[in-house]
Amino acid sequence: MKGEIGLLLLVLLPMFGGLVSRMLNGAGERSRHKGWLRGGEVLFFGITALTLVTAIIYGVYAQNGHEVALSIPEICGRGIGFRMEGFRVVYVILAAFAWTVSSLFALWYTKGEENRGRYYFYTLLTLGATLGVFLSVDLYTTFIFFEIMSLASYVWVIQEEDAEAVRASQTYLAVAIIGGLVMLMGIFMIYNSFGTLQYDELTNLSAAASDKTVLYAAGFCLLFGFGAKAGSFPLHIWLPKAHPVAPAPASALLSGILTKAGMYGVLLLTGRLFLGDVLFGQILLFLAVCTMLVGAVLALFSIDMKHILACSSVSQIGFMLVGAGAMCILEEEQWLAVQGAILHMVNHSLFKLVLFLLAGVIVKNLESRDLNVIRGFGVGKPWFMALYLCAALGIAGIPGFSGFVSKSMLHEAIVLCYHESGMIVYKVAEILFLIAGGCTLAYMLKLFMVLFVAKPSKEVQSFNRKHKTYLPVAMKLALSIPAALIVILGSFPKDTMSRIAATAASITAYEEAPEAFEVFTLENMKGGLISVCIGLLLYWCFVRIVITKKVSAKETRYVNRFPKRLDMENLIYRPILMGFLLGLCKKLFGLLDKLTEMLVTAVRRTILKPVCETTSVPLSRAIANVIGRICNGIAGFARKFSHKHQGAGKDYVESVNRGFDDVSETVKLVSRSLSYGLLTFCVGLLTMVLYLLYCLRG
Repeated sequence: MKGEIGLLLLVLLPMFGGLVSRMLNGAGERSRHKGWLRGGEVLFFGITALTLVTAIIYGVYAQNGHEVALSIPEICGRGIGFRMEGFRVVYVILAAFAWTVSSLFALWYTKGEENRGRYYFYTLLTLGATLGVFLSVDLYTTFIFFEIMSLASYVWVIQEEDAEAVRASQTYLAVAIIGGLVMLMGIFMIYNSFGTLQYDELTNLSAAASDKTVLYAAGFCLLFGFGAKAGSFPLHIWLPKAHPVAPAPASALLSGILTKAGMYGVLLLTGRLFLGDVLFGQILLFLAVCTMLVGAVLALFSIDMKHILACSSVSQIGFMLVGAGAMCILEEEQWLAVQGAILHMVNHSLFKLVLFLLAGVIVKNLESRDLNVIRGFGVGKPWFMALYLCAALGIAGIPGFSGFVSKSMLHEAIVLCYHESGMIVYKVAEILFLIAGGCTLAYMLKLFMVLFVAKPSKEVQSFNRKHKTYLPVAMKLALSIPAALIVILGSFPKDTMSRIAATAASITAYEEAPEAFEVFTLENMKGGLISVCIGLLLYWCFVRIVITKKVSAKETRYVNRFPKRLDMENLIYRPILMGFLLGLCKKLFGLLDKLTEMLVTAVRRTILKPVCETTSVPLSRAIANVIGRICNGIAGFARKFSHKHQGAGKDYVESVNRGFDDVSETVKLVSRSLSYGLLTFCVGLLTMVLYLLYCLRG
């Protein structure tokens, strides 16, 4: 009973707390009494902090051997189920922690904004849905909360309500909805084939399946949906668009946590449904390499700080996918790939929590993301530089920081793939892995040089003269916690990261690690050194030459030279796919309209001909005529009235007159399309019945 209460609190407390917070903030915005508004802010942060405390308590309770599970059989038709153990403990606590830090930061970041109450509500709603995803024990529960999470977080993207935010929100929503529908199709196929959606049961059933055709079809549908949320190539297009326009606290959660909800699904595919399936692993590895490189190249070219961090998220998702693919390819020591992927997920959540919130500090103070405007902002700010270096060196995989541990494990997994099979393609993947790691160092070094080495811009100089502080002390302390964790985890990997990996690896059905991973070995140092050399070479030979432009003897500007025509959304998705699909649908529905019109005409001339001869008009037309005559009568009265009354009253009566004319015309249109609407309804109903009969066959 204690476990059931805890799981309900974790999911429902943020959702209902967000509703109350929204009511308090709404009351504060409508009145001059600021106590309501302050109460909503306190409740907003208090709910996230209470959720974190609840997650820690029940996480420890579950790790001490107690079963923490909940099943509600009646809700949503098929019922939903939650469980707190292993990976779920790690990521529920990490998600609640990230939300708490981000929420505290949001109180400062959103101060003075009109729609902060809306932001608080949807942030808490997204928290409850995200925890529901991580706690889910079956595909049905995952899907329900996955969709709630996607729709609630959509408000983050459109929060600013400007043209850029609207366009980015359209992309985000389109990818989320299409991904969800394709995922649902895969769920239907899985249930139709195996009769269950429970992850634990699907492991044995999928392994024993003789015909893998349906399993592959369903698996790729699920990969499409989970990959869309994770930001995998070629569905990564929403990340570079959504992150820059969303508020910085939301960007930290979008990148740090919500993408991991997609990776959670990918790990369940590779660790449950496709256990040891080499073909699936090879396809995933190909997508991983493409994702790594595409994100890294876009980040190298970009001159928008938040856009750089967003593209970096795409690249780092590629690193995680490398581990997910290597799980299926390796015949032995799959634990390296499992633990490497999970640990890099944890690390990336911490990296982007720090980096995006630091970017939020700059955006809040300077109202710009352009490198040429924010140049020199970190000069003379040692605390700001220390926080940045912890996250930047961590994500670049420098020894002594947590990113080095997870990247070393992933690199070793690719090397083992090559040694076990001898296939040259894995050697190429290893080389590209090291190059992508070098790109990471190059674009993080670019940001460091812009913020802490370059001469401050005019905007930064003006800000420094007018403001003594750039961030409240409480915000500095909040940001220091995840930054310190990056250093602690990287400095003592055996006591920290090895335990986290051993706990979280239970999400897959692979064997446990026989031994702890030796981090600081010569081979791992060699791989890290190669990436560092590549990164320095890319910075000095590419960034300093290609991305910069000498404006004068004293000033150098950063220029984005990436060809805009190569933007995948504008080049492929919008003009070709959307144009083609809409054009095809237009032609199909046009053909259906003509066929329906022919059918209705034939029915009127044959079946309904006797009825038409015995009655003056059909019943629907008679009703329409009565309504039309009433409208015409009222309109006629209005016309006579308008002639007798002049001035302002005449304009009002004429507007009423036009309104009745519109109603009359609408009634005529409805009467004409009544038969078409009934016929299309019958066609849809008949199609649904045929589909149900097909599913229930045998």
